[in-house]
Amino acid sequence: STLTFITRNVMTNLMNGIYLIMLIMLLWITYTDIRSRTISNKAVVAIFVMSIPIALYHHNTINILAALSFLTLGFILFNFNILGAGDVKLISALSLSLTPQQIWPFLWLISVLGGLIVFIGFLFFRRSIRQSGVPYGPAIAVGFFLACFIT
Repeated sequence: STLTFITRNVMTNLMNGIYLIMLIMLLWITYTDIRSRTISNKAVVAIFVMSIPIALYHHNTINILAALSFLTLGFILFNFNILGAGDVKLISALSLSLTPQQIWPFLWLISVLGGLIVFIGFLFFRRSIRQSGVPYGPAIAVGFFLACFIT
C-alpha cells in the first residue's frame, strides 16, 4: 500500500542520514586520531547511539556479545599497551551494528589496514609513530564500512 511505501522510504532516508552522520563522525575520529592519537569519548558515544538503529533496521538485533567481547579483550590489550582505549571503545561501539558473519571480516580488515598504516608510518613518519604510537582509528573506520558493504 501507499502507507507502507512511504514508511519504507522514510526509514530508508533516515538510515541513509544516520550512515552519513556516522561517516562524518568516523572521518573526524580518523583525523583526530592521526593528529593527536586520541579518540573522543563523545564521538564514540555518538557512534554507539547510531549503531543501535542501524543494527535494528538491518538485522533486527544488536550484537551485544561481540561488543562485550571486544571490550573485555580490548581491556587486556590496553593493559599491555597494544591498543588504545579509544580504539577498543570504537571497535566495541561499531560491532554492535554488525552481524556475527561480519565480525571476522571487520577484524581482518582492521588488522590488514592497521598493518598497512604501521608499514607506511615506519617508512615516512617513523619519529611520530615511535613517539605517539600508531593511529588505528583510520583502519577501524575503513574496516567497518568495508565489512558492512562487502559482506
